[in-house]
Amino acid sequence: MSESEPAISIVVAAHNEERALPACLRSLAEARLAGARETIVVDNASTDGTAAVAAAHGARVIRCATLGAVHAKAAGVAAARAPLIAILDADSTCPPDWLEKIAAAFAREPSLVGLSGPARYRTRKLWVRIAMGFWFGFWKVLQLVFRRALYATGTNVAFRRETYERAGGFDTNVLVGGDEVALFRRLSRHGRTRFVDDLWVETDARRTDGGPFRFFWSVVFLRYMVNYWVYRLTGRSPIKGYLPGSKLR
Repeated sequence: MSESEPAISIVVAAHNEERALPACLRSLAEARLAGARETIVVDNASTDGTAAVAAAHGARVIRCATLGAVHAKAAGVAAARAPLIAILDADSTCPPDWLEKIAAAFAREPSLVGLSGPARYRTRKLWVRIAMGFWFGFWKVLQLVFRRALYATGTNVAFRRETYERAGGFDTNVLVGGDEVALFRRLSRHGRTRFVDDLWVETDARRTDGGPFRFFWSVVFLRYMVNYWVYRLTGRSPIKGYLPGSKLR
C-alpha cells in the first residue's frame, strides 16, 4: 500500500471467509485506479484463518468483535484514510474497471454523495437471474420517480467519507437487509445518491441454495421488506442472525 493518502479505501467485512476472500482480494488488486488505494479487511470475530489470508494478500486487517456486517463495515470506515469509501463483500469480486468507475463518477459530479449498482449472482439458475432483474428494475423505476436512489446493494456501494460522517454514518440498529438503504437515506439529505447499471460486481449465490420459496420468504420478504420497515417504525432491527459470510439461519 502506498504511503501517500489513498484515493479510495475499500472496506471488506469478513466473518469466516478464508475460502472466498482470496478471489475477492485478487479482483481488487487487479482493479485499475489512477491513484493509491488501501484495502481494509475487517475480521468480524472469525474463528478460521480469515485474518491470516487477508494479511497474506497485502490487506490492512482490523478486528471487530461485535458480530454483524453493519458493525464490521462501520469499523472499517472508521479506520479508512481516503476521501472515498467503497464496500465489497468478502464473497464478491469486482471487474477491473470497478474502482475507475467509482472514482470517475464522484470526480464528474461534485454533488454525488452515494453510488451503488447491481450484484450478479454466480449461478446458472434462471429464476435467480429473472428475480434479480425484476428486483433491480423496481428500484430503478423508483429512482426515476423520486430522482434519487432509494436502494443500495450491500456488496456494491461507495460514498464520500466526509458526507458519511456528517450524516451520522451507519445506523447499527439496522442489522439485516437495510444498512446501506438506511445509509443512503441519510446521505440523500446532503447530496445526490445514484444507482447505475454499469457499476456491477459478482457475488456468491449461496443465499439462493434453499430454492425460490425460501429465498423470497427469508431474504426478500422478511429481511429486505419486513425487517427494514419495522426498523423504520421502531428504530430497531428484529432480525439479527444474518452475519457476514454466514448462510441464512
